[in-house]
Amino acid sequence: MHLIGELDLTTCDLLVTALSQAARPDRDLVIDCTRLDFIDAAGIAGLVRAARMIGHGQLRLTNMHAALAEIIDLLDLPATVPNLRHDST
Repeated sequence: MHLIGELDLTTCDLLVTALSQAARPDRDLVIDCTRLDFIDAAGIAGLVRAARMIGHGQLRLTNMHAALAEIIDLLDLPATVPNLRHDST
């Protein structure tokens, strides 16, 4: 899956709908964030929800811009959502 543009209150429902179709319990899900420019609290909540949907599978956010990865780290999401991982560019 690829995220493009902004993941915010106005687009989060689209993400949740797409993830509910793509996510499978206990299977990894990779989301390419190369073209993701912005994320707000609603977007973060959508990603957390996706991580919970896949249970023991890993939600991997790849190619995150450093500023977006910093938000994930500041919120300490990998500690509170153990199956969420990211890398930054």
